[in-house]
Amino acid sequence: MNRLFPALLAVAFVAATACRKNNPNPDPGINPDANPGRDQGNVSRRDSAMTLGPGDVKITNEDSSVDLAVVGQRIVVQLSDKTMAKVRRETDTAAIKDSGFGGSIERLVKRTVQSTLGQQFDYPLADVRDARYENGAIILDVNGREPRLLANTKVGGRKLMESFRPADAQRFVAAVNAKKGH
Repeated sequence: MNRLFPALLAVAFVAATACRKNNPNPDPGINPDANPGRDQGNVSRRDSAMTLGPGDVKITNEDSSVDLAVVGQRIVVQLSDKTMAKVRRETDTAAIKDSGFGGSIERLVKRTVQSTLGQQFDYPLADVRDARYENGAIILDVNGREPRLLANTKVGGRKLMESFRPADAQRFVAAVNAKKGH
């Protein structure tokens, strides 16, 4: 896995959090055109236990960097435990020797990445219009749009939603559709 991926994904989490918090009209109704950010999910505290109930499914992409799950009435996207451990090691500020400006910047960046690790994205299942596995990718229609975070994030040069094993991806899609009654 590219060393920068976890940090970039964490920065994406921070950016999305900032965008969600700065949205003056977070829920104008179900019209996605009235609020283009509505397909971006909700940022919440990471559920590290992620207890699965009946019909719930959790899959991890091929390089074990990201978990995707349907839990209860929501879809959850979060960094895997393996990735979180790696990012924690790589962002440990104890090893920074520079006490000057450069060291201060490095500590700030590393602390920001570390604080973001405790977050995940949730998509209410009620907002998912369609889930399917097509041409090697999981496709989710959330309020008429494919979530930008999921569509634009790349893992090892591939789009995130193409980075899951076919059998796992199909199992995830089946669980979403079963819960939706499709």
